[in-house]
Amino acid sequence: MKKMVYILISVTGLLVAGLLMSGCGFSVNKEPSPKLTGISITQNHMNFGHCYSFYLRAENGKVLFDAEVRFDEEPYTIILEGCEVDPSCIDEIYSLDRENGITDYVNGYKEKTSLFSADDATVNKTTVYFEDGTSKTAHSKDEHIAVLYEYFFELSKEYADKSVYVKE
Repeated sequence: MKKMVYILISVTGLLVAGLLMSGCGFSVNKEPSPKLTGISITQNHMNFGHCYSFYLRAENGKVLFDAEVRFDEEPYTIILEGCEVDPSCIDEIYSLDRENGITDYVNGYKEKTSLFSADDATVNKTTVYFEDGTSKTAHSKDEHIAVLYEYFFELSKEYADKSVYVKE
């Protein structure tokens, strides 16, 4: 009789544990993330000539581009502020985002704390902006830097004539 009570308690415990485990396996439907409206990348470097900043966004029915970049050849510096660019540029950014998972990476990014840091280390950051006014920033992956920098660099050269400052 005593064994029967222990068996009954064990079986009940296993059933409850199984129900709890199966309940944890169901995912809750999350709300879809807000729509991407812009991406920016920056690099801070000990050598100022290697610093850059780009920001492309859709805003008030326009596609605007900010850039501060230095070149090895003329023009040596281009600074664009709120430069209106072709609307297809934002579609290209959406395409690059889908192909390279940039928004997914930035949204899932967790910064690792370190006991040691170099104050003069090169820092690359990617920020994604959403239509609800929020943004999220992460240290950039090398492949994201390469893809986005190449695109933004070429876009800067294309709109160099609209620069607010050109040092030649």
